[in-house]
Amino acid sequence: MDNRIFQLLTVLAISGCSSMSGIPDRTTDVETELASLKSYFDPTVVTNYQSKPSDTEKKGYRDEVISARLRAIDLNFNEFVKDISSEQKGLNIGSDSTVLLLGAAGAVSTVSSTQAILSATSATVTGVKASIDKNAYYDTTLTALVSQMQANRQKVLVNIYLGMEMDIKEYSLMRALVDIENYFQAGTIIGAVNEINKEAGKQKSEADNELSDIVKGKYKKDKAGDTLRSFWKPDGKTVDSTNEAQLKSWMSSNGIDNTSITMFLRAEHFSDARVKAVADLGI
Repeated sequence: MDNRIFQLLTVLAISGCSSMSGIPDRTTDVETELASLKSYFDPTVVTNYQSKPSDTEKKGYRDEVISARLRAIDLNFNEFVKDISSEQKGLNIGSDSTVLLLGAAGAVSTVSSTQAILSATSATVTGVKASIDKNAYYDTTLTALVSQMQANRQKVLVNIYLGMEMDIKEYSLMRALVDIENYFQAGTIIGAVNEINKEAGKQKSEADNELSDIVKGKYKKDKAGDTLRSFWKPDGKTVDSTNEAQLKSWMSSNGIDNTSITMFLRAEHFSDARVKAVADLGI
């Protein structure tokens, strides 16, 4: 009985230390590729850029430096995500579980009664569950942070790509280097947390405004609101789904995507936005 339970605990401990990373192995060596891009990070890139005899050559060199640095940042970022999403997760759950399971194995080996064995096993299962719960919370937080980092990077990348369409007078190498640094910072946990906090602050401010309007009774029944309401509910009761979709789309594109349509139609602080909505929607 003791040996079989010990074997079971050993299997659980081993399985706890291994986890699917969810990330396939690369077909190329990251370190080798990074080494090949090293020259584009040399301080001489600026003087090399300035020494080019024509604007066309400067633009070509600028784009080379941009592409090389973006590639290097992407390689490092992907390795960073791989490390924190797979290796760290496996270490946390595996280490916690192993300690608990080995402790239980020791307890089981010193007792002989079924009740004592079950008691030791039960304590271990409870401990492993706590470890999994803790790491599940970690995984959820990590997923949110990685998603935010990806979104931040995409925003900066759009600016960089637009810049690469411009000539060097509009988008010099020095200006591109600033954007590239922003691209790197966008892929950090600090950058993700800052963006989440900023968005949370914006949503809180909007919610505070709405709550203030409700508490103070600051509702404004105006012509624009009536027009939009008729557009939304032509007969005064039934929602026109097509018109509702258009209105919601307009609200989202104008930064009012965390507000109900009813609130938008009547809250006093949206009075100017309602006038704009009527004009933009052509109603």
